[in-house]
Amino acid sequence: MEIPRQELLISEDKYINPLTTVLQEATPQAYEHSPKRSKPQKSLRKSLDELFPEQKHEDRSIQEAKRILGRRADKFTQEQLKDTITEIKYLVSTWLDDFERELFEGQTLKELLHEKEGV
Repeated sequence: MEIPRQELLISEDKYINPLTTVLQEATPQAYEHSPKRSKPQKSLRKSLDELFPEQKHEDRSIQEAKRILGRRADKFTQEQLKDTITEIKYLVSTWLDDFERELFEGQTLKELLHEKEGV
């Protein structure tokens, strides 16, 4: 049984177009002499990508998971893949911390390095 693909909850149009409208209202002098545009400037998109880099990183993680899973990825929605990636990252981090605590007498490598910097 194949699970139907879920549409993106937040599309680019849902956050860029309202943001452009708000910016036009907040700074009308910047838009007075410019022609009406159907699409926002690329610089706005670039600025948003810089402000929210996790969005791009998340997309890369999902694409990487799809590449690794191959055709099996079609059985999962994007939200399911995102949840699975988050859970796996948590487990790996937890297991690594446990391993480091065994190896370094109850401390993680990060804790050891931080302790040495303070001395």
